[in-house]
Amino acid sequence: MQSNSEWKGKTGGGWFGQNFLLLVLSKVRVVWLYPVLYLVIPFYLIFAKKGRNAIYSYFRERHHYAKWKAFLSTCRNHILFGEVVLDKFAILAGNADQFKVEMQGDDVIHDLLCGESGFIIASAHFGNLEMAGLSIHQDKKRINGIIFGGERKGFQDQRDSAFGKMNINLIPVTEDMSHLFTIKNALDDGEVVTIPCDRFLGGNKKVSLDFLGSEADFPVGTFRLAAQLGVPVAALFIVKISHSRYYGYAKLLQPSAEATNSVQQAEHLTRQFASELESMVKQYPLQWFNFYSFWK
Repeated sequence: MQSNSEWKGKTGGGWFGQNFLLLVLSKVRVVWLYPVLYLVIPFYLIFAKKGRNAIYSYFRERHHYAKWKAFLSTCRNHILFGEVVLDKFAILAGNADQFKVEMQGDDVIHDLLCGESGFIIASAHFGNLEMAGLSIHQDKKRINGIIFGGERKGFQDQRDSAFGKMNINLIPVTEDMSHLFTIKNALDDGEVVTIPCDRFLGGNKKVSLDFLGSEADFPVGTFRLAAQLGVPVAALFIVKISHSRYYGYAKLLQPSAEATNSVQQAEHLTRQFASELESMVKQYPLQWFNFYSFWK
């Protein structure tokens, strides 16, 4: 994976735009704002060439769409991403009751929450993982979400407050790598850590895998930590089904009985995760939100 696969993802809009959006979404249903995307997204398609070209190539080369279908799918992908972003702002604005999240494999998460050990929820920049706060809202274990560390302070404070009500603590990725110690401490304390496992959190440990028909690098750091600490890992993906409905898929990753060390175990878990992610991306191709050249 190239350097552009390092952790990025600052929320745009500036101070005024973000606060205005939060104010509006605290009063109205988010679906009322969806039509605005048809005015905004064309500008991104025209001027954000790097992201547009990456997604167009994704549909052409990974899903083998014809040119016209790849173009239309690129437009639909950007619109859907805009809806997901607005949904996230609606949650931050305290207007989460409008959403419904159904789960397949909720028994997996329930059993892990009832156990003594901490565990990792592995996901990706696919669908809308932040809806997990609604689907697994509970008071048994605190959930620690790993997030981009370069957000504006006011926006970060708003996010901390909103997710704190769901028993979710947010851990920003830091340049000094101190977030890795925070993650380890949370797992040692029997808590939950949610991590997007399609981008690097620091370090360069990786495994090259065939993903959607071409080679891509996946970071193994999360799975190495899980193997070293002996904590379980569940893959969780939450996809948008309609304006207000989401559907979640959870599956427990199985450790290898043949692995003789944490390196082998980590690679085994990484391959399992990539396989689960590939299956989901094939089923919901429009909800892939990595706007850079992911493949080698």
